Formats: sequence, structure tokens, C-alpha cells
Amino acid sequence: MGKIKQMSEALANQIAAGEVVERPASVVKELVENAIDANSTEIMIELLDAGIQRIRVVDNGDGMDETDIQLAFLPHATSKIYTVHDLFSIHSLGFRGEALASIGSVAKVRMESTQIDDSDTEPKGCFVEVSGSKITDQGITKPRKGTTITVDSLFYNTPARLKHLSSIKTELRHILNFVQDIALSYPAIRFTLLNDNNKIFTSFGSGNLKQTIANVYQPVLARQLIEILARDNDFEISGYISPPQLTRTSKQYIHWIVNGRTIKSFALSNILVRAYGRQLMIGRFPVAVIKIDLDPRLVDVNVHPTKQTIRLSKEDELATLLTDAVQQALKSINPVPTVEIEDIPKVKGPEIKVEELPLNFRQSTSSSTVDETTKKPNVANSRYDGLMEQVAAVESSIADRQNNSEIQSTEYTEKLTEDQVHEESQKLAPESTVESYQSTEPLLEQEEVEQSVKDDRLDFKHLRYVGQIHGTYLIAESEIGFYLIDQHAAQERLRYEAFMRYDPDVLIQQQLLFPIVFTFSQAEVLQVEQMKASFERLGIFLESFGPVSYQLESYPNWLLQDEVEQMVYDLVHLLTAQPNLTIAQIKEESIIMKSCRGAIKANHYLDAVQAKALIESMADLDDPYHCPHGRPVFVEFNQTTLEKLFKRIQDPHEGGHQR
Repeated sequence: MGKIKQMSEALANQIAAGEVVERPASVVKELVENAIDANSTEIMIELLDAGIQRIRVVDNGDGMDETDIQLAFLPHATSKIYTVHDLFSIHSLGFRGEALASIGSVAKVRMESTQIDDSDTEPKGCFVEVSGSKITDQGITKPRKGTTITVDSLFYNTPARLKHLSSIKTELRHILNFVQDIALSYPAIRFTLLNDNNKIFTSFGSGNLKQTIANVYQPVLARQLIEILARDNDFEISGYISPPQLTRTSKQYIHWIVNGRTIKSFALSNILVRAYGRQLMIGRFPVAVIKIDLDPRLVDVNVHPTKQTIRLSKEDELATLLTDAVQQALKSINPVPTVEIEDIPKVKGPEIKVEELPLNFRQSTSSSTVDETTKKPNVANSRYDGLMEQVAAVESSIADRQNNSEIQSTEYTEKLTEDQVHEESQKLAPESTVESYQSTEPLLEQEEVEQSVKDDRLDFKHLRYVGQIHGTYLIAESEIGFYLIDQHAAQERLRYEAFMRYDPDVLIQQQLLFPIVFTFSQAEVLQVEQMKASFERLGIFLESFGPVSYQLESYPNWLLQDEVEQMVYDLVHLLTAQPNLTIAQIKEESIIMKSCRGAIKANHYLDAVQAKALIESMADLDDPYHCPHGRPVFVEFNQTTLEKLFKRIQDPHEGGHQR
């Protein structure tokens, strides 16, 4: 007798449920997507014990007649596709025809539906009840436009699945995340989520995506977002992204919506992060809601049972379009970090510690001239040579001071270290309370955007230098307030742009009197062999000097002799961690490392001439706002903030404007 037998329908449905129905959130997802496909404009999700005891989804969609409602729970029964060709042109969220059958195999389900058409016939409501893949009851019920599905006792017949569910709070969080995601995908639909009769979330259903973002993330965040729009022959991109100062510690806040379907895409998220370039701090990610519409034939959604993973055709073209859209949107803002009075905590006692202030960010207004007598002739231009003259002048001045004087700094026992400076720049509260620039006009042409931003940027040559704090921050003032400038970040940015503009001839080499010998691990040796061609394009010619050793007899003129050894080791470590970097990326990373190592450090005191030279040199930078690692170079304290801080301006309920 043969061993192979066809599975029973109930067994097959339970196996399918293992892929489709992982937890209560999976049930909510399938039922809500069905409601959307039914052209609903209002969808209510009611939960009992986070869906473990009961899930009810009520919609006002098209509904079903008596025939369809009986077929709905059969495996692979669907109204979405009928032929193989339909599989390559999917316009609906659901299409597999296995969701209801899977849910009905592991829960007790009741479906009520009414189909209202244009005929004069009075609509008739119908219902069906399913338990363990079997129809237990069916009949006529009171008509109500749309469909109501109630799922009771989820996993009642699979105790192992029920046992491994998480806590009620965790399960509720998964459901809330999905409902908020789908609300962002369909802002024209009103979604309501209740748990144990308590309203958890509701969206307005106005069709305004930004208003829906405000429903999900609060209005204060939505006001700061920047709109992006782009299209070509294959793709249409729309949505909102955060300015570089508004970031999070994970990619969880990046939402991708492809043809109305909420997806997770590691590749698209990486493209977005790369589009920000050096404006993002290391380990920080933007907030984004981005919709991508394309021909369904260019996307394969039949990759995973949950349909949250897709495959895209023409991904390179999409990457280019997305990158251009993000970069053009970011050029429309002037990212000067500003400290507001609301961000400064009330302190007890006479001591105010500036290093404890949580920083917030906003576009500053343009600066005005303070002291015309301090204006210096512009010795720099957009070319490398001019910028390098400024770098050399600043560094020479600092070096002279180091050689000619000794500064006793032992009295400053609590100076900020570079690590503390880095930590301070990350103190951005998730719920910022200041408004940022939001463009409501169509995107400008690139030249117009660049000119507009250039006109609005801070006039560094007319700032008046005031002093220095802890050998780390420079203070400069204008008519609208004052600025704290991170001296290390400022010179690091100056060096970075100068080196990036310099295109050296890597064949011009400086010979070493004694070759430098490098010793690597076996894994690093494999990486070095693989990337030798890339090193040579940077002017670094490594020759084998043993099983795990290499020697270098000369070095390119864009490096200094005392930094060659460390640079080679750094590049090997970098390529071991990120082996897919391009030549341009390797060059940029090496320049960033070189710029950081050579810049003045924290706890280093400058005289007035040195400080003024450093501040004025920032005027010719393309991006004076961020260091190459994405940290802010300076922060603004405007006049209004100062007057509020010292109660020179008071709220109306405190007695009006007083001076």
C-alpha cells in the first residue's frame, strides 16, 4: 500500500495558517486588507485582550452576496485574480485566496455581509460561521452596508501556538504598528482601533498624508517634514522626509508604500540614508513616509506569504530618481541648529550647565552685519588652492602658538571631551516643539535652489568673535543672537572639503628611506588581495613581504608620511567591514579619516586671530553646517530665546511684554 496521501482540507489550512497567521496582528492585517480591497472608506478594528480573545473588523465596503460568503472560506478562493496573467498585474492587496481559510482553521469566525447594488431590490444581509475549517451555521441577518468579521478564540485548537504568544501589551503594539502603517498608505480611509472599548488610534480619513502623519507621530513632528516629489517614465515618488536634524536611532520610522502596499525594504532604506550623505550623524536615521507608484508588471509581490517583501525591476533607475528627489528637497532648507527657550530645562540654583541643554533644531533666519570694521578680505575661492590656503593659514597659526607658548589647563578638571561633544550633539528630543521650514511650493530647479540657499546662509565673515569655552567651543555673535561653534568640527569640515576638491596625481610618489611593513590577519590578507587594485587607484602600492605581511616603499603626495601607516590599517579595517565600497566611497572615507585626525581637538585653546581665521574660513564651505560625520558644526541662540530666558519677554498670562 502506498505511503503518500493527500492532506485533508483542515490539515492543509492549518499548515497554511502557520505561514499567514503568526499572531493576532496577522489576522488584523488580512481582514483590514480585504476591507480596503472592498473599497471601504471607514474601517473599525475592535479588540478584546489585544485580539487574543476577539478581533472584530467592521467596514462599509462593497459587501458580498449569499453565494460569495459561502465560498470565501474555501482554500484559494479569491475575487482578485482568475488567470496566470493576472498574477503579473496585481492591483489589490490580497490575491492568494488563503487568508480566510487559514484564519477559519485556527479560530471561530463569524462573517456578516450585505451587498448593496443599484437595483430596486431591497438589500439582504447574510452570515456564515466557521470553526476549524468547517461551516457550522449560515443564514440571513439584518442588512448593514459592508462586512463585519468577528474572530473569536484565536488558536483555540493549536495550544502550542497560543502558548507562545507574547504579552497583551506586545501583541497590541504589533497591531497598532500595522494599523498606523496602513493608515499612512491610505490616508483617505478613516481607521479606528479600539482595545477593550478604549480608543487606541484613529485617523481622520481626509486624504491628506501629512495630516495622517500627524495622527501617527504627533503634529509637532509632521510640521517639520519636507515634501518630496519626483517622477520619470516608470516611477512616481511622493511623500515626506525629515530634515537631517530630526532623526531616530533605527530604521523603524522609515515607511515604504509601493502601489498602496506597506513593505519592508532594506535596500530602499539604504538608498534613502545614502541620499542624505554626510548630513546624517552616524547611527541615526531619518523619519520618512515615501510612496512609490509604478506599473504592477515591474514589481513582484508574490515573494512571501505576508506580502511584505517584494522584488522590483529597474531598481537602479529607482535609486537614482529617489536620491535626486531627496537631495533636491534637502537643498531647499537651511539647516542651522537653533536652541529655543522651550528646550532649556528649568534649573534650580544659580548654576546653569550648558552641556546639559537638550538641543533642538530649526532653520535660522539670515544673519546681519554686526561690525563692519572686522571685515577681512576674502582670500579664498571655490577652488582647492584657495581653500587649502585657508586651511594652511589656520593650522600654521595654531602650530606657531603651540611652539611658542605653553598653556596650563589643569584648573579645568571638567572640560568636555570629544566623546561628550559627540553625545551632546545627539540630544535631540523625539518630540521637538519648534517649527522648521516646510516648502509648499513646487520644487525649484537645482540652480535656483542652490542660489536661494546660498543667499540665506549665515554670513560668517561678519560674525564678531567673542571668546572660547573649555578650549572646545568658539563664541561668535551677530545682530540676531550668538553662535556656539565646535572648533574641531569646523576645521574638520574645512579640511574635508579642501581634500575632496583636490584631485591628486597618484603616480606622484614620495619615496621612503625605509619601507613600511604591515602585518595583517589571515582574513585581512584576503581582503587586501581582493582590494589591491582599489588601493593602487588611491596611490597606495602594497607589495607582498611574507605570508601575512606587505611593504610600502612610497606613498602618494595627498598623504603625509606620519599618517600613511595608520591610513592603510584604517582602510583595511574599513574594507573588511564594508567590502562593497566603490572607489569614490573609499576615497571619501579615507579623506574623512585624514580630516578628522588632522583637525584641532577639544580642550585646545586658540587666540583671537586663530579663532577669527577659522570662523571666516567657513564662509566658503559648500556645507558649513555639518562635519563629515554628520554632527552639527554650530548652534544658534537667537535674541528671542535669550530675552525669554531672562524673562525680558514673558507670556501674556504672566503680565505681557516687559523690559
